[in-house]
Amino acid sequence: MLKQVRYLMLISIVAFSVFGVRTFTTLAQELNHRKVGVVIVGHGVPPKDFPRDKLQELRSLEARVRSFGGEGKAPGKLVARLKALEREVRQWKRTPQNDPYDAAVKELATQVKKLGNFDIVVVAHNEMCGLDVHEAIEEALRQGARTIIVIPTMLIKGGTHSERDIPAKVEMARQLHPNAKIIYAWPFDTESVARLFVQQINRFRLKD
Repeated sequence: MLKQVRYLMLISIVAFSVFGVRTFTTLAQELNHRKVGVVIVGHGVPPKDFPRDKLQELRSLEARVRSFGGEGKAPGKLVARLKALEREVRQWKRTPQNDPYDAAVKELATQVKKLGNFDIVVVAHNEMCGLDVHEAIEEALRQGARTIIVIPTMLIKGGTHSERDIPAKVEMARQLHPNAKIIYAWPFDTESVARLFVQQINRFRLKD
């Protein structure tokens, strides 16, 4: 670690000496960004073409497992079938046609990566689609991130996913990776969200 710090300091000194303050600042920002991975978490929905009978079975199994008091108390066979269906729906091929929500989250992630100049941005969903939160964190670590910012698309307080489910998955990842810094960037500042809403309201109002 000490050698890495000395190496970065040497690069910074050379950049400052040769190229000046502006390049030095840009280099420092880029080096910092390369250490950061961003995990954007959507709600997650089943694809439109997923078999309805399997989706109904999945919902029924979820209710039955809850009735036992959770996966730790439910019969193993029941939990195994639930996990198998959850895996199947998550791994179902997504397109903008069968899952426009997933496409929208991926578009958001592309813009965040571009505007924030982040090298590592991974999309996750709390349920029903693609990588789960802990899997996305694992992927960001695999790509070299040492600080990971987990941020949900849910903007306001009171939701089960943003207040309970996602934090629990983040905490599980922290326990598994004590040497990584994993930050849950929530809740959003209410005034900032309100400003975004006002901007959007005015944008559409001015179209009339």
